[in-house]
Amino acid sequence: MKKNTSAKMIKKAIDSYPGGICFSALDGRVILVNEKMNKLMLELTGHTILNAKTAWEELTNFANNGKAEKLTQSWLPKDTNNENESTHQQLFFRFSDNSVWRFELRFLDSNTVQVEAAEITELYRLSEELYENTIRLQEMQKRQKALLGSIVEINLNKEILAAKMHIHDELGRCLLATTKAITEDSLAENADMLRKSWNSTIHDFSDISTVWTVPDSSLQSELMQVAELIGCKVIFSGEQPTQRKALQLLYAAIREALTNAVRHADATVLMVKIEQDEKNYHIEISDNGGVTVSKITEGNGLSALRQRLEQEGATLKVLCGNSVSLLVDIPFDFDEPQKGGRK
Repeated sequence: MKKNTSAKMIKKAIDSYPGGICFSALDGRVILVNEKMNKLMLELTGHTILNAKTAWEELTNFANNGKAEKLTQSWLPKDTNNENESTHQQLFFRFSDNSVWRFELRFLDSNTVQVEAAEITELYRLSEELYENTIRLQEMQKRQKALLGSIVEINLNKEILAAKMHIHDELGRCLLATTKAITEDSLAENADMLRKSWNSTIHDFSDISTVWTVPDSSLQSELMQVAELIGCKVIFSGEQPTQRKALQLLYAAIREALTNAVRHADATVLMVKIEQDEKNYHIEISDNGGVTVSKITEGNGLSALRQRLEQEGATLKVLCGNSVSLLVDIPFDFDEPQKGGRK
C-alpha cells in the first residue's frame, strides 16, 4: 500500500511538470512518462509513447502532418550543432498554435534513456533573429572588405598621380634652374646644387610608386576616415615622427597593416606603439584579430612596403603568433646614406 502511494505521488509530481518527460530502458521499454509528453507525441505521431526508442525514430523521420512541422537547425549556434550525437540528440517542432518545442534524447547511464520536451518559442524567435542578423553582418563584412580594397586602390592611384605631378614640377624647376645657370654663365658656381636637385628628381622618377606627396595634414585624417568606414579603430601610443619623410613611412606601414588586419583577421582595433632612441623610431603595429598565424607569405602590399622602407634606410619585420604584428624601424636622418637605402 505504501509503495503504491509513493508511485502515485511520483506520477502526480511528474505530470505537474510543464514540459514533457519520459524515462525508458535502452531497448525503449517505458519506465515513466508524463501526460504532457504523451499529449505532444499524440499530436505528432497520432499515438502516445508505447516504446521510447520507436517513438524517437518516428520523430527523427517526421514528415509535416498539418498539425506540426519539423524545423531545421541552421539557426542554432555552432557549438549546439556539434554536440556529441551519441549521447545527446535534439529535434525541433513548431505546432499549429505557433509554439516551438525542443525534444532532447539523453543517455543518463548504461541502462536509462531520457527524452525531454521543452517549449522554447521565445528562445527560437530570438535565435532565429540572431541567425538572420549574423548572415546580414557576414554579407556586410564582405562588402566592407571589397570596399576596403577599392579605397586602397583609389587612394594609391591618387597618390601616384600626385607623385607624377610633383615630379613634373621638380623636372620643370631643374630645367629652369639649369637654363638660368647656363644663360647667366654661373653653371660652375651652382654645379653642386644643380647636381643634387637633378639626382633627387631622377631618383623619384625612377621609382615613382614609392613617392608620396599627400600633404602632412591629411595623412592622419585620411587614414582615420578609411579606418572608421571599415569598422576598425586606430589607437596611437607614443609621439609620432616630426620629420615629413618618417611620418610618410609610418602611415604607409599603418595603412598596409590596417588593410591586412581587417581583410584577413576581422580586426576591429589597430594598435600603433611608437618609441624612439637617439637614432631611430621603433614602431610596433598590432591588431586584435583572432586569427593565429604561424607563417606568412608576403603579397604585393607587404613586399612594396618593405621595398619602400628599405630604400629610405628603414627596416620591416613581420611577427606571427595569435595575430600578425609589424615592427618598423625608421631613422631620424634621411640626408645621409643609410645601409641598404638611397645611394
